[in-house]
Amino acid sequence: MTLQGEQVLVTGATGFLGGALALKLAAQGVRVRALVRTPAKAEFLPPEIERFPGDVTDTAAMRRAVQGCSVVFHVAAVFNGVAPQFAVNVDGTRSVAAAAGEAGVKRLVHVSSIASYGVNYTTDVTEDMALAPGAMPYNVTKAQGENVVREVAARYDLSYTIIRPSMIYGPKSGLWTEQMFRLASLNPTPWIGDGSGSAYPIYVDDVVDLLILVATHPNAHNQAFNCTPDPSPTWRDYLQSYSRLAGHDNWLAIPPLLMLAVGGIAMLVSPPLSEGRDLPDMIQFARRHITFKMTKARELLGWQPQVDLATGIARSADYLRSIGKLT
Repeated sequence: MTLQGEQVLVTGATGFLGGALALKLAAQGVRVRALVRTPAKAEFLPPEIERFPGDVTDTAAMRRAVQGCSVVFHVAAVFNGVAPQFAVNVDGTRSVAAAAGEAGVKRLVHVSSIASYGVNYTTDVTEDMALAPGAMPYNVTKAQGENVVREVAARYDLSYTIIRPSMIYGPKSGLWTEQMFRLASLNPTPWIGDGSGSAYPIYVDDVVDLLILVATHPNAHNQAFNCTPDPSPTWRDYLQSYSRLAGHDNWLAIPPLLMLAVGGIAMLVSPPLSEGRDLPDMIQFARRHITFKMTKARELLGWQPQVDLATGIARSADYLRSIGKLT
């Protein structure tokens, strides 16, 4: 089954992942409606993509936006600020899901995150393991957003699929390409210890491909899937792939005990719902060897990530050159 000729809605279509998804869908002959909150951010979208003004927190606008759509891709999310994250990642998800349910769409594809699992697991993580987001607002709101999807879907008998990507990198990625390249460019590159703990970079094209696949796959009905590298590379693999672009491979191992001491102080002075509250656990997590398994996607969908780290970094290098970050 394909979406060619179908009308779909993409929230977050002016962002990194949502934009890549909207462009790929349009190239496949799908009729794409992009939810646009800030028109200036939608200038890169080609004219064949419909720009629909609205915000996920506006229930009336969402009801209008989903009309005539067979699939809704809910990609929009906020990453900063406690109140904005709850407003968009939880209440906005409720608005999107309810509108989709009322309109009778065939499937809601919701983008969550492996952050919803939290940072306290010490073994490989599969989709049947409990969400334990901890105190970080993003983790908490993404976990609550998943609960909202299930709750609303049950009320309307709405078919849904939840995707849990990890560190999405590639062209136009602000955090996992531009900022990580900036960090890796420091000579030597500073990180916790020897960098042998697991990192979770997933190339943007892989995430887009999985989103499109689950929109129509019968085995994706009411399922959640990790979208991560399996097996996981190390932080040193990941960061030094960028540092070599910058012309060096020197490493500065920051003593873990020093980092934990700083994290402990941050925890003591941080509010209950904050990144600082979980900082010691985050530092320990970055040192563990853990994979978020892709077995379920392989078995139910016949799918696994296709872009290895070396290829993804090479494609990212072209983008970094295009924006003047790499010569």
